[in-house]
Amino acid sequence: MNYIQKIKRLYNLSENENYGFSEDEILRLEKNLETALPAKLKEYYLELGQEENLNYTYNRLLKPENEIGFSEDDFLVIYEENQNVAIWGIKKEDLKLKNPPVYGNYDTIEKSDWEVENQTTEDFFLMMAIYNGTFGGLRYNGNFIGEIDSEIVKLVREKWTLVPEISRDNQKVYTDDFYDVISLSFDKNNNCTAAFIGTSDQNRFDDILDVIEIDWSYLSYDDEDFDDDDEED
Repeated sequence: MNYIQKIKRLYNLSENENYGFSEDEILRLEKNLETALPAKLKEYYLELGQEENLNYTYNRLLKPENEIGFSEDDFLVIYEENQNVAIWGIKKEDLKLKNPPVYGNYDTIEKSDWEVENQTTEDFFLMMAIYNGTFGGLRYNGNFIGEIDSEIVKLVREKWTLVPEISRDNQKVYTDDFYDVISLSFDKNNNCTAAFIGTSDQNRFDDILDVIEIDWSYLSYDDEDFDDDDEED
């Protein structure tokens, strides 16, 4: 599966339906920017860019019309954090690449530098799909902030598969073939300090809850009105 197929499976999006902006909108953007977009960036905008749950429920994909543009230091800014404390972009000189790295800028008083977030555009969009999904983009989602027993971490590692291209020492992402995702946070001593989960399938969600038996900080069950059909699924 490519990254588009993985995201569509996770969000239960049709393989045959388009969720993107139009070719004309992207052509106008390229004309305004006076440069062509990288192939993988253009692909994402054309195939998935308008999907609301994926792109606009937490962190935001910038839209072609009057949002996406260059920073003062020549990064093409394509994504913003939900409270505007971080932005993500691509170096102007990297726009000629098919699948360039994406940089993050976590602007603080002490520091305002661009750092590599993901080595490829594909990996960045897959990472954001999972991040946004576990924070509300996916129908079933939840999180826990606090210490998690090592035996639970061991069960997750045994039952789900690590996604190495978007995992790092302090944040590891696991999946069952992209029908669901589990993201675990770790401190410098490799203690698990948080869990984030998401799926479009209620049965899979319940299975995750059976494995990770903790007092969840939040579950989508807490504030969603499920009708009788949902309860029976």
